[in-house]
Order: sequence, then C-alpha cells, then structure tokens
Amino acid sequence: MDVLALAKKYYPLLWDISRIKTLVAAGKLPAADYKTITGEDYTA
Repeated sequence: MDVLALAKKYYPLLWDISRIKTLVAAGKLPAADYKTITGEDYTA
C-alpha cells in the first residue's frame, strides 16, 4: 500500500489532518511527507 499516494489523494477531502498525524506517529508516513501533504511542520 502506498500511503503517500493515498494521503495525497484523500487529504483534505476524505481524510482530516488528525489522520495524517496518526500515520506519521505510527511510522507509516515520514514527517517530511507530512509537510509535503499539509504544508505544515509535523508536531506530535
């Protein structure tokens, strides 16, 4: 499963920012990709 592609496709229409944060916290999405997707720095 390509989590980055899914996140780009579904954020923000179907996935909210808390879901993206959860993926980073779980280690399924790098913090750098979080910034790419949301435009914000990741903070736990």
